[in-house]
Amino acid sequence: MTRTDVRYGRLSDNRDYEEEIEQIRRYEDFTTIDWIQDSIVERNRRIRNAKALRDAYRGPRGEITPAWVWAQFWRFIGAGEPWLVISLVGIFIGVNAALISIISEWLSDIKMGYCADGWWLNQQFCCWEVESDEEFCPSWHLWSTATPARWFIYVMFAAIFSFVAAHLVRSLAKYAAGSGISEIKCILAGFVMQGFLGYATFFIKSLTLPLVIASGLSVGKEGPSVHVACCIGAIVASWFQRFSRSQGKMREIITAASAAGVAVAFGSPIGGVLFSIEEMSQMFRIKTMWRSFVCALVATFTLSVMNPFRTGKLVLFQVTYNRDWHFFEIIFFIVLGIFGGLYGAFVVKFNMQVAAFRRKHLATHGVAEAVILATLTAVIGYFNRFMRIDMTEMMSILFRECEGGGDHDNLCQMAVQWPMANSLLLATFIRMGLVVISYGAKVPAGIFVPSMAVGATFGRMVGIMVKAIYRAYPQSGIFAVCDPDVPCITPGTYAFLGAAAALSGVMRITVTVVVIMFELTGALTYILPTMIVILVTKAVGDFLGTRGIADETIRFNGYPILEKEEHGIDVSVSEVMKKDLDILFASGMLVSDVERLLESTNVKGFPIVTSESSRTLVGYLGRTELRYVLDKAQNMDVSPNTPCAFTRQASDQEDFVLSDMTSGSALGVEEEVARELIETSASIDVLKLWPWVNQTPLTVSPRLPLEIVMQLFKRMGPRVILVEEHGLLKGLVTVKDVLRFNATEEPVGDLQWDRGELEAILDVMWNWAIGVAQTSMEWCRRLIRR
Repeated sequence: MTRTDVRYGRLSDNRDYEEEIEQIRRYEDFTTIDWIQDSIVERNRRIRNAKALRDAYRGPRGEITPAWVWAQFWRFIGAGEPWLVISLVGIFIGVNAALISIISEWLSDIKMGYCADGWWLNQQFCCWEVESDEEFCPSWHLWSTATPARWFIYVMFAAIFSFVAAHLVRSLAKYAAGSGISEIKCILAGFVMQGFLGYATFFIKSLTLPLVIASGLSVGKEGPSVHVACCIGAIVASWFQRFSRSQGKMREIITAASAAGVAVAFGSPIGGVLFSIEEMSQMFRIKTMWRSFVCALVATFTLSVMNPFRTGKLVLFQVTYNRDWHFFEIIFFIVLGIFGGLYGAFVVKFNMQVAAFRRKHLATHGVAEAVILATLTAVIGYFNRFMRIDMTEMMSILFRECEGGGDHDNLCQMAVQWPMANSLLLATFIRMGLVVISYGAKVPAGIFVPSMAVGATFGRMVGIMVKAIYRAYPQSGIFAVCDPDVPCITPGTYAFLGAAAALSGVMRITVTVVVIMFELTGALTYILPTMIVILVTKAVGDFLGTRGIADETIRFNGYPILEKEEHGIDVSVSEVMKKDLDILFASGMLVSDVERLLESTNVKGFPIVTSESSRTLVGYLGRTELRYVLDKAQNMDVSPNTPCAFTRQASDQEDFVLSDMTSGSALGVEEEVARELIETSASIDVLKLWPWVNQTPLTVSPRLPLEIVMQLFKRMGPRVILVEEHGLLKGLVTVKDVLRFNATEEPVGDLQWDRGELEAILDVMWNWAIGVAQTSMEWCRRLIRR
């Protein structure tokens, strides 16, 4: 790509480069939260409240009065308010998760038949007294005894469910589509997306999620469950003024809600907390961790009390293993880890290509796309025993031990082990392709459970093969450690570990997956195999340069967020900063001049300098604060020719504003105090705007490396950083400027694969994996025949 000078913003005539810059300009659609400003406002509010409690209600000699006791009581209530909010959020999340699980199970079963004892009962509750899956259930009636008719009804229900879900999303809540995890990561990083966590999104996503799951689309409910949980957190927090007026406190509740969403999705409260730390938040405080833990605990407890499956399990695929593993199985665990890494690279790569095709050709056909995908999935999947049933039910079957009710549909029978392995391999690759084309459709769609389902079918196939080898050569030295009285190989554990590998490969999370899998099984003995599998998966993903599907979605959609591990280019901030700035002068400007400046620009704030010639930096004033003051002043008939003062003069009283306003804006004061300031300013010949000026903005030297500036953005969260040298303003830089620059440059020191090279590596490794699987199965068949 040719360009004259990218670093200084001069564009070339290259059309590809112009299209790239046009994509980056989408960042301008987002509003950024200034976390430093938010902290200052919160600090001033806390100081005022503490001073009011300390000074008010005391007697003339400082004695305790009933009013003071009453104030202390309300202070105690205020201290417990966050825990009340966290508890309410957890309760509502647990109730919502239970209802979604119950409705999803009923809708999934209604495609196959109905219960004669009550139309509202799913197959499990209808056949509650039937002890095994093979036993006939007289209360459950299939829609037809003819296979073609059953197939047609199955496909028809899938199409209807997907149509209703997609239509409701398109008509009532467009933000209800997708997983939502990528957007929540951006929100927690400080970007405002109006309506994404609102009432409409919550109700529509909660209503359509069971429909999508029942339609059979290869998408999951766990990612959308996190989005729904965050909606609940934002809605409940908005009922309390303490959280609704503070962006930082609101996001603490949203972070805790995301932990609770994962906790109820997997029955894993600690795994949910770790997920919020590892995946969701860029900066995580101990206080937030405790609140996340309490919220996850309350949500999980509520789900347990409701007991949606009437089995005592929090999730359908929860399982317990009684047997230990053997060290020779590590070889096969490594194979599962390699598969997880390859699966993640494959899905992320091709799903982004499908997303690009969807954006270009299917942007206005979301409903039709969802219906076609659901119909295609139903048509193909009906004839495969592992794709016909719900994915969570399928995993619960594949995870079980063969002994003790795990022989579902002859899954453990030696006579049909090779047809069963073929069916599992076919389900693996079909499901993989369906995940690639289905994730991102305009319906609530997650990727957690579909990925786990892919890994479970592949892992169970590997487990069957290993078990076949053991039965063919029980006296081999590799199996010498096996007790002849106890089954040596447990294929269900391979399905379990394969699910963990696939989930880790596509999401690029590690510790969280280990803890979730431990809490699902409750078996300490399988922590080490899980860690081995996840370690291999991560190594393969790192080698291929794979990013998590959520991070790739953020990049694809152009969401402005600096990732935790993103590194800057080896340049100084002077090569990235904006130099042509809209500025305010400390004196000499009229109200009409400021109004014209606001009308002619859409920037979020203005640096203030002494004069056009000296450009000595005085402070920074946000657009919101400036517009706020001018609107209030106009209501009091301030003349457009009134001079504006942005710096405090010697004649101004020191107690004009609160004592702690020198490092922040006065927008954080109470409404009546702010109005008093404006009235006082407007009563004289000059409109004094200096109380709203941030006189100590964050500044850096133009020679500071860009990577250090990125660390300041990630750790302190300012909206803007001013660049000054010896007191003179040189420019400013924002997160969007950094992202624009990084998008046009290749990071130094990072391993980057050319697109063709990456495709070649993926193709070779994928063909190798398929070849190994086919060769191993043929080898095992020959061993058995001998």
